[in-house]
This record gives sequence, structure tokens and C-alpha cells, in this order.
Amino acid sequence: MLALLFWLVATIVSVGGQGAVTTARERGVPAYVSARAARAALSDADRAAWQSFRSGAAKLIGPGQRFRDDLTTAGQSLASMAAIDRGGATGRDLLRAVNAQVVTYQGLVEQADATYRQGMEELGFAYLSYASDLLHGDGGLLARIDEIARRDRQAIEERRHSAWTGTGVVIAPIAVGVVLMAALGYAQVSMARRFRRVLNVPLLTACVVLSVLVIWTTVTLVQTQRAFAHAYDKELSALDRVWQTQIAMADSGAGALRAGRSADLTGGLNVAAADRARRPLTARLADAGDTDGLTVGLPLLTLAVAGLAAMGFVLRLREYRG
Repeated sequence: MLALLFWLVATIVSVGGQGAVTTARERGVPAYVSARAARAALSDADRAAWQSFRSGAAKLIGPGQRFRDDLTTAGQSLASMAAIDRGGATGRDLLRAVNAQVVTYQGLVEQADATYRQGMEELGFAYLSYASDLLHGDGGLLARIDEIARRDRQAIEERRHSAWTGTGVVIAPIAVGVVLMAALGYAQVSMARRFRRVLNVPLLTACVVLSVLVIWTTVTLVQTQRAFAHAYDKELSALDRVWQTQIAMADSGAGALRAGRSADLTGGLNVAAADRARRPLTARLADAGDTDGLTVGLPLLTLAVAGLAAMGFVLRLREYRG
């Protein structure tokens, strides 16, 4: 009975922890990364458009190829967000509003391009200013994407600090394992006194197997918790700093160009740099999700412990009756 209880408790704790990691890896992190990518792309698109207009290149190429590439990246990121969004009706409404604002923003930039090429430069700059206001204004497009990103980051944090990924939950299977080991030890001593046999090989083997199983379970659960904590505290934060740097440089450049000042055109959206920063996070979450075969080994070794214990009792009873 105690062996069954140990298997049940250890399985529940393991499945709970893996569920938290899987949710973060397959939904939380991709949603958050997509939101940050969309934010960086739109900020960079705004800077690219202003640079094209201020330099006069807009007469030939409109807002420019970088602007178009940025909008493509933003659209792909928003599509990814919609595919994995779990924000319910409120989340869907917010995403629809964001997509609608992206369409409006693009339309204003196209209107700015059309009027600018027709020689109405002041009106073209006015339309471009309206487009930037739609991005940066209170309750604007970028603020809404930031709201989505905060929600997704909060969801990851909730998984990180859930009961299933806390240190305390590991104590439960350890406690049951220790009680079971004590019961096997007591049975070993009792039978040695009663039947005048020092060793009961099946019971002794059961104790050894149980010790290995408890250690294996503990190490695996602790490894999952530590890897998940490291992924959230270190790798995710490092990735976020990359996005934040790109966003800050793009916003700063767009603001300077809008005000008629020169701007540093380095930095801004760099998907390759963000992908490089994301790889350690992906690897760490994979480590957190690796149970090292415990899913299979736990029921098999628990069954072995129960079988060996039963065998030890049966052998002694047969000797007693014989």
C-alpha cells in the first residue's frame, strides 16, 4: 500500500511540474516572444518611415523596404500570437483591436506616401505624424501590444511560481519514500528476531531499489525546478533585454527624426540577434522538461519494490509453516 502511495504522490508531483514547464515552453514563452517581436518591428517601422521621408528617399521608394519588412515581421508575430493565445474573449478582443490598428497605421503611412509624392510634402508629414501618434499615443497600438506582453509574462511567472514548481512539493514523495523505507527496515528487523535469520534478501533488495528510486525522483524533480527557475530568471530576462534595447533605439530614432533632428540608425529590429538570445532559453526549458526516463522508471521500480517486499514476506511464511 505504501509503495502504491509513493508511486501516486511522485507521479502527481512530476506530472504537475512537467505540466507547468510544458505550458510555459509551448504557449507562454512563444506568445511573449511574439508580442515583443511585434513591438520591436512596429517601432522600427516607424523609424524607417521617418528616415525615408526626412531623407527625401520617399519620393522614389516610399517608406522603404525596411518599413515593409518590419510590417511583415509584425504581421507574422501577431498571427503567431493569435494562434496560441489563451486570453479568452478579452484576449481575442485585444488582438483584434491591435490588428485593426496595424491596418489603420499602414493606411496612414500609405496616405502620407501618396501625398508626399504628389508634392504636398507638409500634408505627407502630417499623415505620417498621425500614423506615429496611432503607435505611440496613450492607449495606442504599442501600448496595447505592451499590455499583451505583460499578460503573457505574467502567465509565465505564474507557472514559474506555481505550487508544482516549488521546493516544498518535493518533500511529499521524499516523506512517503522515507516512511516506506522505515517500514521495510522494521519488517527486516522483526523477521530477523522472529525467524532467527539475520538477512531477508528480497526485503534488503527492496530497500536498495527504493533508495535508488527516492534519490532518482528527488534529483529529477529538483533538476526540473532549478532549470525552470534559471530559464525564467536568467535566460528570459536576457532575451527581454535584447528586445528592450532594440525597441528603445528604434523609438529614440523615430522621435528624433520626427522632431527634425538627426538620428542614430544603428540598432533597431534585429531578429537574428533575438533568435541567438532565445536559444539558451529554449535549451534550458528543454532541460526542465527532461525527466531522464523517470516517467517509465517510476512505475516499474515501484512495482519491483512491492514485488520484492511481498516475496520477502512469503518466503519467511513458507519457512515458518514448513
